[in-house]
Amino acid sequence: MTARRLAFVAAALTAAVLGVATWVYLDANPNRALDINGYVLTQPRALPTVELVDEHAGRFLSADFAGHWSFLYFGYTYCPDVCPLTLVTLASLEGQLAAEQPAARIEYYLVSVDPRRDTPERLREYVAYFDSNFRGLSGSPSALAALTQATETLFDVPEDQDADDYLVSHSSNIVLLDPDGDVHAVFTPPHDPARLAADFTKVASRYAAAR
Repeated sequence: MTARRLAFVAAALTAAVLGVATWVYLDANPNRALDINGYVLTQPRALPTVELVDEHAGRFLSADFAGHWSFLYFGYTYCPDVCPLTLVTLASLEGQLAAEQPAARIEYYLVSVDPRRDTPERLREYVAYFDSNFRGLSGSPSALAALTQATETLFDVPEDQDADDYLVSHSSNIVLLDPDGDVHAVFTPPHDPARLAADFTKVASRYAAAR
């Protein structure tokens, strides 16, 4: 195992421990506790100012996440298993929340951590396969690094990319941004549409009550 892979595994373990610690803290404090499959940040975290590219090759700024709730999943279109399964879950979630909360403004994004292969055209075709309302985003390595760090997401693209069949290691959390465009909660796997819908309702209700 290379030093880079070892660092990725160590970082993944550290993130998992921090996530559990955060959840325990929230559960131990009645004013902050929410029973969800994941954790709510004690203080919503603002995103760094980064410029991304959307599925239409248009400019997308981190500020464009504001004004609605956003579910972000970081993956890539060549992922053989977990990414398509998670997007199927998000498609089911989208249908359920659209029926239960038709007035809610919610967007769903696949953020590709493999910009070399995931062109805007490929992203557009890929996300539309799961749901016509899904959005696709990607960006430069530096923009992705800043965004994933802020959202407590891990990924590792192999250094040797001469072939087109390489796999990208990445965490499988679903990140929830609030209408202020801040990181508000992180949902950890395994993901279930019904549980995600219930957990989102809890988070959104408390957010609305605090306004």
